[in-house]
Amino acid sequence: MIAIQIVGLREGNHPFSAETDSSKIAGLSPEFFGVIRTNGVLKKLGSRYVVDGESVATARLVCDRSLEEYEETISASFSIVFEVDHVLAAQQKGREGELDDEETRGIREEDKVIDITEDVRQVLTVAIPFRRVAPTYRDKTLNEIHSSNWERDSEDVDLPNEVDDRWSALAKLKR
Repeated sequence: MIAIQIVGLREGNHPFSAETDSSKIAGLSPEFFGVIRTNGVLKKLGSRYVVDGESVATARLVCDRSLEEYEETISASFSIVFEVDHVLAAQQKGREGELDDEETRGIREEDKVIDITEDVRQVLTVAIPFRRVAPTYRDKTLNEIHSSNWERDSEDVDLPNEVDDRWSALAKLKR
């Protein structure tokens, strides 16, 4: 659990830092391993708490180009607003995973910590790159990476030069 203590805080900015093992965050993508570091600032403004932070984790990914496994550092920033509001806290209880980043989160006056575990899980999961390319292959084309395969495949394939007449009607459908 990634929790920020709020008992006895005065108005103003309060830096925080937390380290959590990735295996202790339920539902976190299996690509993540090791320690997740979260740093930021908790701003207290009356009955409102604003958490601005960044989480950094290491992910083990498989390169889309070479199919080699590699490790990459993933970082994600977040900003969450919490407000002491019993009614809002009761409405949101049990559906923390469904809340939008821009929604104000309700907490009770007797709460001693703010739990940001679910928010960290969400931002890190979204920060995993869609295209997974190992650093050694980022500046190379597919021809450079698989040049021997391209040459061998181009020699083996004989493309027909003639077009089958059965498909000529489909050529008229082009716009």
